[in-house]
Amino acid sequence: MVGDDAMSESEAVAALPSLLGSSLLGSSLLGSSLLGSSLLGSSLLGSSLRLPRADVAPALSYGRHRGPARPDARIAAVSIALFQDEDDQWIIPLTLRPKSLQHHAGQVCLPGGRLEGNENPSQAALREFEEELGVRAEVTCHCGELSTQYVYASNNLVHPVVSVISRPIKPWQPDPVEVAEVILLPLVKLLRNRDECELALRREVRHDGQTVDHMVFRATAFQCGGHRIWGATALILDQLARILLSV
Repeated sequence: MVGDDAMSESEAVAALPSLLGSSLLGSSLLGSSLLGSSLLGSSLLGSSLRLPRADVAPALSYGRHRGPARPDARIAAVSIALFQDEDDQWIIPLTLRPKSLQHHAGQVCLPGGRLEGNENPSQAALREFEEELGVRAEVTCHCGELSTQYVYASNNLVHPVVSVISRPIKPWQPDPVEVAEVILLPLVKLLRNRDECELALRREVRHDGQTVDHMVFRATAFQCGGHRIWGATALILDQLARILLSV
């Protein structure tokens, strides 16, 4: 996207530190001039971008994405790193997990993992970004965090860390153990919300180590480069989009 829309995206990204440094979009912020029509109204993203957003939480959600985290949940962090490409489009790097992994095999994820030692979420997110993608994230602005997201399958309580980084100069060198492919998601594609689809997912019901039944549930997903993004990753990205589109 070029011209006025590209500039508008940049203005929205520039507002993120103030947005995420607040009480996560409290009513006082929503009513302020920062998120008023002058910034995120028609002059910023245009009526073509400001579409109703579907609920992206899977139908099987309680205890997975909407219920409370287990007491023994491990603390993790993911990196939402935004940079501008050669065409001045804002990009978010994602990863496709190899099908050999125990958790989230074959799924599209944000770079991230569990905290180590005395790390804080920001340090862990940036370390995992470099380990998974093989490129160091040169942060120009630490924007803050989105709300935590509990991921049932891996029992992780995830802190989504948002930052603006310089455009990587070196080519991606993904760790083949953790990353099958690097996927570059244009921010405008996330904001426009026009490539949503519905998945029918099938999961085993196990008892005493045996499969005793199956259940099928629906989940909203959106597509990027032939890949479908759903579950916790879609929920986190959708929260970012809602913040950028809020009035």
